[in-house]
Amino acid sequence: MKKIIISLSFISILFSCSSDLTDENVDPKKPAITRSEYLFSNAQKKIVDQMVSTSVNYNVFRLFAQQWAETTYPSESQYDIKSRKIPDNHFVVFYRDVLADLKEAKGMITSQTAITDSEIAVKENKLALIDVMEVYSYSILVDTFGNIPYSQAGDIVKYPLPSYDDAKTIYKDLIERLVKDEIIFKKNASSPNFGNADIIYFGNAASNLKWAKFVNSLVIRLAVNISDVEPAYAATQIQKALANGPLASNADNTKLVYLTTTGNQNPLYTDLVASKRTDFVPAEPFVAAMDAIVPGGDPRMVKYFVNDTPVPTLPPGRTFVGGTYGEANIYASSSHITKTFNSETYPGTLFDYAELQFLLAEASEKNLIPGGSAQAKKYYDAGITASMLDWGLTQADATAYLAKPKVDYLNVQSGANWKEKIGNQAWFALYNRGFEAWTSYRRLDFPVLKAPKSAIEKNILTVPVRYTYSGKEQLVNETNYRKAANDIGGDKLDTKLFWDKY
Repeated sequence: MKKIIISLSFISILFSCSSDLTDENVDPKKPAITRSEYLFSNAQKKIVDQMVSTSVNYNVFRLFAQQWAETTYPSESQYDIKSRKIPDNHFVVFYRDVLADLKEAKGMITSQTAITDSEIAVKENKLALIDVMEVYSYSILVDTFGNIPYSQAGDIVKYPLPSYDDAKTIYKDLIERLVKDEIIFKKNASSPNFGNADIIYFGNAASNLKWAKFVNSLVIRLAVNISDVEPAYAATQIQKALANGPLASNADNTKLVYLTTTGNQNPLYTDLVASKRTDFVPAEPFVAAMDAIVPGGDPRMVKYFVNDTPVPTLPPGRTFVGGTYGEANIYASSSHITKTFNSETYPGTLFDYAELQFLLAEASEKNLIPGGSAQAKKYYDAGITASMLDWGLTQADATAYLAKPKVDYLNVQSGANWKEKIGNQAWFALYNRGFEAWTSYRRLDFPVLKAPKSAIEKNILTVPVRYTYSGKEQLVNETNYRKAANDIGGDKLDTKLFWDKY
């Protein structure tokens, strides 16, 4: 099967070439066929690469969450995302590099004949896992842009210029798909799926239950996101997913462990080490907040930052200092990003137990699940503890931290409401998970983040709450683009997504 990339409406889909092409069109040095396993592995890796990358051509979420700042080139911290075509690249990675490969893998597997019960179970598991990766990808696209091509996406022959679907309608369909996938994983729990081609949980029989936990956790994430606009629906979905079993500990975290070989290394290593550049430093809003939470600073700071040579001048009483957000910074004048990220094999994370616990704490406070503030405290404490353990700290460290007045969830003297406490601690725990930190901020409006002066001077008055649509999509698929922009209230950085009600 010769693969040709066809680019229409900026959604490039892979198709088999027809049999009437002459031999002159065949490159003997390149394979003419592929396997579903290769396509699936490639899609998984592309997903994780895109979510963990720090290349400003692809991923600026750590900057939007004000966890990182830039040094020489601060444009992205000033909310210029068009010059480097960042929305275009995000759009094409998911539609062309991920969803197209998943679609082709699905077609290959669907066409295969399964006769025995064992073969049928493996086939069902593979198709369910492909569906989960598709759902995850679409959820990221919705949470980035709002309305997106969905029902007409992927069929370039029938829909060369796909329409944009309503984001809330997509959300509900994604949750429905996940519920069906979870049932399949549990029904076929004793059968494998993709084997080692599943480069996250490694596709053996035990991995089905891991994927079922991820599915239930993703349902909870989507339902918490939608809870301010459809609380009853969200409550039903969260309670079902919680009963079915989400991630149970850090051992279940959804991570891809990278390799040392070139091309298979963590993108952080590529951007921070192999590039030999010093483009990023911790952002002062993030560093100052962690330093102020307890005397001597949050214990995770020694895992997140480093004061290496030359040692920066620290403000009085501070343990670390960040760079000015939204401005160019001198690398030597601030603390630096942890050297932990300098490992080629450092894992890339799609979901972790800490994030789940903060989502459940929020769900408790919103009465989406029983327990109220008392139950929220348990989830909040568990989220902080999971974060500390995952970063190599101890239970004793977590226990001591949780007892501090500004951290203690039920300490009313702190002056912080539940949104502020959960929002700030989720922000801390989601360090190095910029997209999820940005989403938590958008949903809770905490921490309090402000647009930098340099952005305000460009008339960008708030922290962006979405990406603007792809520039190519505006040119090639103009009619559908214009309708989508109108339907969401304008294609602007400050146009809130449907679930961002407050």
